[in-house]
Amino acid sequence: MERRLLVSGSLLVLAGLLLWWAAPADLAIHHAAALARQGWAARQALWFTSLGGLLVMGPAALLTAGWLFWRRRGGEALWLILTIVSGRLVVEGVKLLVQRPRPPIADRLELVTSWSFPSSHSAGTMMTCVALAMLWGRPAGWVAALLVAAAIGWSRVALGVHWPSDVLAGWGFGMVWVGAAVRWLPRANPRSH
Repeated sequence: MERRLLVSGSLLVLAGLLLWWAAPADLAIHHAAALARQGWAARQALWFTSLGGLLVMGPAALLTAGWLFWRRRGGEALWLILTIVSGRLVVEGVKLLVQRPRPPIADRLELVTSWSFPSSHSAGTMMTCVALAMLWGRPAGWVAALLVAAAIGWSRVALGVHWPSDVLAGWGFGMVWVGAAVRWLPRANPRSH
């Protein structure tokens, strides 16, 4: 799984960089995905975006870590928290280094003032969901992780707060970060399950 995450994530980061470089394509996708200010789709996009924020993903990770500690799987709990926190800090650092402006304010359906590249919503959701799927170890967990990450990434572009290239790179970063962290994932004690 480690190799798949590293390769898939690297390809997504590369796709994001290439799309950014091909600015007309990035702009065209941005405009094609934009939603009207009112309506059902805009409400859904705002709802999905709220799921990908730290106020939802953070407690989900903390509750899972608490459950793991309770099940005497403290190493896995620590791995989960350190993987997500360190990844989120690196994403914010990259945003400060790159300093890519967000799409024009007139295009945005949500007020966001930080830098744009990579999307921390997309990266954070991918990191959290993939790390949880890694711990759960069932195919349904992987499907759910990728669907949630896809929906939240879509919401960021649909709300006009990110360029499509930001989201691709965010997804890729999240995969690469967890893929790199897998080597430190402790093996669970079979009797603790």
